[in-house]
Amino acid sequence: MLGEKTIMRVDRIEPTKNILRGFQAYAQMLNEHPELLGKVNFLAFLVPSRQALPAYQRYNTDVLKIIDEINQKYGTDNWTPIQAFCDNDRTRALAAMQWYDVLLVNPIIDGMNLVAKEGPVVNQCKGVLVLSRTAGAFQQLGKASIPTSPTDVTETAEALYKALMLPEGERAAKAKLARQVVERYDLNTWLTRQIRDINELLDRATPHFDGATANLDSQKT
Repeated sequence: MLGEKTIMRVDRIEPTKNILRGFQAYAQMLNEHPELLGKVNFLAFLVPSRQALPAYQRYNTDVLKIIDEINQKYGTDNWTPIQAFCDNDRTRALAAMQWYDVLLVNPIIDGMNLVAKEGPVVNQCKGVLVLSRTAGAFQQLGKASIPTSPTDVTETAEALYKALMLPEGERAAKAKLARQVVERYDLNTWLTRQIRDINELLDRATPHFDGATANLDSQKT
């Protein structure tokens, strides 16, 4: 299943996940670096989403179409550039993330994106994260990743190539940092910060409430 190097993504098939540009970037990289043909494959775990909505149906069709186009253009009898699994087998996706060399997470916008955090924890290959600057996780994982613009296919292609070509020491350092960041900012940390922020909001709101009460009391007298 796996080539000499593997780029991976795990996403719902939704426009905000930016799957089409991710595949376009991969194709551009193969076109600009033909020496990678047959040596770098793309493994995609894609979950169909909101198929009752026409826009999502069309996007699903577009995703499958570009996969077929890239495989037809660059594939051979012995090599399929993109291998896609379009189902909701999360266990298989998590197991596969152990083996990626590059994890592409390039959403147009995302609240956090758990894939960007799950990957570094389970990966066993010093895998490098290519991460959109507009992903919520970028605030924490920016320094541990290779950043890219979600709308710039050329920049994403260059980021993928850079991630693949990183020297072993740099790969290991980024992978280690990413894992440390995820472990440091776990669920307990998140909950603690949420409670702290709520308390701060309450503290700021309390004087206004007291002031309003005082004004009402003065009007009564």
